[in-house]
Amino acid sequence: MTIIHPLQNTLTSRDGSLVFAIIKNCILGFKYQSINHWEYVGKWTDNFDKTQEVKKDIVKEQQGQNSEIENENKNKKLKSNKGDSIAKTEVKVPSPGIGAPPIYSYIRNLRFTPDESRLIACADSDKSVLIFDVDKTSKDNVLRLTKRFSFPKRPNAISIAEDGATVTVADKFGDVYSIDINSNPEEKFTQEPILGHVSMLTDVHMIKDSDGHQFIISSDRDEHIKISHYPQCFIVDKWLFGHKHFVSSICCDKDYLLLSAGGDDKIFAWNWKTGENLYTFDYSNLIKPYLNDQHLAPPRFQNEDNDIIEFAVSKIVKLENLPFVAFFVEATKCIIVLELSEKLRGNLAFKQIITFPYNVISLSAQKNELQVTLDNKNSSDVQNNFAKFIQYNSNDRKFVVNDEKSNNFDNTIIKSVKGDSNLDTKEEDTYPLYNISSLRKHGEHYS
Repeated sequence: MTIIHPLQNTLTSRDGSLVFAIIKNCILGFKYQSINHWEYVGKWTDNFDKTQEVKKDIVKEQQGQNSEIENENKNKKLKSNKGDSIAKTEVKVPSPGIGAPPIYSYIRNLRFTPDESRLIACADSDKSVLIFDVDKTSKDNVLRLTKRFSFPKRPNAISIAEDGATVTVADKFGDVYSIDINSNPEEKFTQEPILGHVSMLTDVHMIKDSDGHQFIISSDRDEHIKISHYPQCFIVDKWLFGHKHFVSSICCDKDYLLLSAGGDDKIFAWNWKTGENLYTFDYSNLIKPYLNDQHLAPPRFQNEDNDIIEFAVSKIVKLENLPFVAFFVEATKCIIVLELSEKLRGNLAFKQIITFPYNVISLSAQKNELQVTLDNKNSSDVQNNFAKFIQYNSNDRKFVVNDEKSNNFDNTIIKSVKGDSNLDTKEEDTYPLYNISSLRKHGEHYS
């Protein structure tokens, strides 16, 4: 059965009027007018043809390798064993062999510039950072691609400075680059990384202290959080040590508060300016009822009883104007909300668990609202539950799902994109939605 592919991520503008969503290699735009009025306002699809780039590179390489031979034999013709002339054939582009894993063209890491006039995203197809102009008044398409900065390795995380022009790009091989999005992309990549780790980078943030000094905070698969001066990134300000497993997500708040999470069963709160670990919250007992067979360790790392469980936080976010932190564990049907103490800085206390009918794929926050997308490919009858919008009720002091807003968003998606071959899929062809657990290292990495 053909279904609409689940939403892989969302990003909401500060006033809540514009929501961007990712489906496969497409970015969709939706305008929120009121609870009962959502409007589909455009789509951008990554149609980059990788085979043409590969062919161009192969031709260039072959020309370089054979230039001397061609110069010596330029008047000779190629002949077969029978003496017949052989015409030169087109360059063949290598293709994956039988049994090779499929290649997916993900769009990742949606970010607004501070004034929200531009949208930044990453494309796996050509390992690039995409720059879009955002025109909220457009009736045809709110997105217009203006620039494409290609990198030698796949970008894995991005952050935007307060100036709205400087973007830091962290890749899967441990390097961080800085680009000015007002400049023109280079035809041939020549930049040097501004800093690096010896492991895959998982998150990156640019931040300022009270004196106006800029820093880059970067996390990796090797349990490290590194704080570097910017633009003198060769000067390491400090490391934050405490994680025993990989760090998958970090978020920053005012007054130097940094929150981090990943393969540990704890949430860490830090003062990134002093390097102090302010508090550690153990969530293992809270998440146990929501774990399932997807959290069993790989067979080669199991015991005789096959009951070793592994789980990891996929994303942690902080609400801007409220003292709450939210996070979710990959492949679970809930998010956990913690409250930051007003008296004891950095202290975290359990607030609430919010459950959903399907696994959470992504979590984002804008001002006082949380947004999640769900793995709804197994919806019965009419497909629904693409996303949920969660708001804080100050009277009850509880977070509640705005069902009316969420349901109308579902209806707008179905009405707008159903039947679009780019966005439809079969259940077995869904993009891999769970990638965090693969970051965990086992014994083979240390032997």
